Amino acid sequence: MIGFNVKFSPESLAMLVLAVGIDVIGLILLLCALDDFGLLDIVGIIFINSWLIMKGRAKVETKKGGVVGFLKKQFTHPWKKFALPTLTELVPYLGSFLFMWTITVLCNLDVEE
Repeated sequence: MIGFNVKFSPESLAMLVLAVGIDVIGLILLLCALDDFGLLDIVGIIFINSWLIMKGRAKVETKKGGVVGFLKKQFTHPWKKFALPTLTELVPYLGSFLFMWTITVLCNLDVEE
């Protein structure tokens, strides 16, 4: 991935597919003028936040600057990694366009050395 040096495992691939699926379905529903009544947000909160809890990694030290370094710092902080995507996805329309679940999963994957 551009800027993200991740080590793909079955766990990371499954979570990435789930996150991309949730974000794409949400965008398609929005573009078709439909509403999911928060069902996709609930699925993301349950599965992705549970994965983050089980992963248990508190903070990733990153030496990269720019956008990737900023995103890594925001999405791997112990509290921000739960609050930032959850609160953003709950805001109507904003969560559909920003692909927050996908960014959260990408920032919390294991990094290749």
